[in-house]
Amino acid sequence: MADPIAVVTRFTTDFLGRGDITAADATLDPAVQGVTGLKPQGPIDGREEYKAIVAAFLDAFPATAPLVIVDQFAAGDRVMTRFHARARFAKPFFGVEPTGREVLFDETHVARLRDGLIVENVVSATNLEFEMLMARALAPTILGAGR
Repeated sequence: MADPIAVVTRFTTDFLGRGDITAADATLDPAVQGVTGLKPQGPIDGREEYKAIVAAFLDAFPATAPLVIVDQFAAGDRVMTRFHARARFAKPFFGVEPTGREVLFDETHVARLRDGLIVENVVSATNLEFEMLMARALAPTILGAGR
């Protein structure tokens, strides 16, 4: 059985950090669920949707430095990973025009594994710059119109 920390490290550094699709195929269960602000309407539903969402994000926000894992530990079937990533807002995203601004992403992911693959990934992030840049587009989705 694969080492859970090794699986999540590959997912984080190779897939999330560099967009390596082979890493997604090797680490994500086909029916993975992802809870992230990159799909504010609800969970990412499946590996193929995960790959498409991350590819779109990395296209709009290419890395300006390698992703760095700050902290990581495993407990039972879960692996917690905190990382920092820097990216430049280079292309439109969520209908928001790019600013060219470099943004820090400070994220904590809790991945649940089964049979050596990630079946769930829940993201908690302190991405205030990103959230402020995207606020105009995300607020109606998250808060709902007229609520």
